Amino acid sequence: MRKFRTIELREALSLRKIADSGQCFRPGEIGDGVFRFISGNEVLELRQRGDCAVEVSCDAESWDKVWRTYFDLERDYSAIQRDIFESGDTLLAEATVHGDGIRVLRQEPFEMLVSFVLSQRKSIPAIRTAVRELAEAYGEATEAPSGETVFLFPKPEVLAGSSEESLRNLGLGYRAPYVLDAARRVADGRLDLDAVRDLPDEELFAELQSVHGVGKKVANCVMLFGYGRTERVPSDVWMQRIVSEGYQGVDPLIARKHAGILQQYLFYYALTHKERFIPRKARDENRKEKRRNESCDTN
Repeated sequence: MRKFRTIELREALSLRKIADSGQCFRPGEIGDGVFRFISGNEVLELRQRGDCAVEVSCDAESWDKVWRTYFDLERDYSAIQRDIFESGDTLLAEATVHGDGIRVLRQEPFEMLVSFVLSQRKSIPAIRTAVRELAEAYGEATEAPSGETVFLFPKPEVLAGSSEESLRNLGLGYRAPYVLDAARRVADGRLDLDAVRDLPDEELFAELQSVHGVGKKVANCVMLFGYGRTERVPSDVWMQRIVSEGYQGVDPLIARKHAGILQQYLFYYALTHKERFIPRKARDENRKEKRRNESCDTN
């Protein structure tokens, strides 16, 4: 049976906000306020104890060697937030307050590569399902601190030995050959995810895009969430809507320090305030449709 011990933190850490922030697809609440995170061969279960404290299932060595880096706890997010408040950007400041406790996780690069390949044209719940089913089909089973059996993310060589047909049978669709190409390139060394770790940004960006199906957005996601390159800003439909509806088409993150962290605040804010960032034309049409429906209901 797992035992928890308390970790006091310098800054806010919100397990729920992180799990819901769109940067990770396996973490989540498993009941009674307990969240589970998986990184490599490590499985952590923890629960919130105030804004700046958590109770964790791991020992001190595992926390210091694995999870402190994973949760990006050495970075001073308070200083980043002060810069935001001093910048005069009221929308970003509002998003920062709303997203306080989010930290950009340092996840496994191969998991990020495959997960964001799978993310294309999928909702977050659908991505979660696809990643979970991939792990259950090809990942190694292990015991979580709760005693439950969970599955680690598949190793590149295991996925490389699968077939496009078997991946399509998991519902990966057109993404199946992209996942297979990623696994085979990593497994045979054509893409050494450890060796590229110290490359300059643009060289790493190019290396990641050598994988079939990896474009600018996926490469930037891997750089931000797998390699901690916090200047990288993945752009998807929500970020485009934020720029269009919140900033009149002017990108607020260009040349901003830690732009990838600022992006996470804005992205999480948009996910929880969707109506505010629906394009004005569509918003007006929705309101007209609502008024028409209300009129029909009263007749």
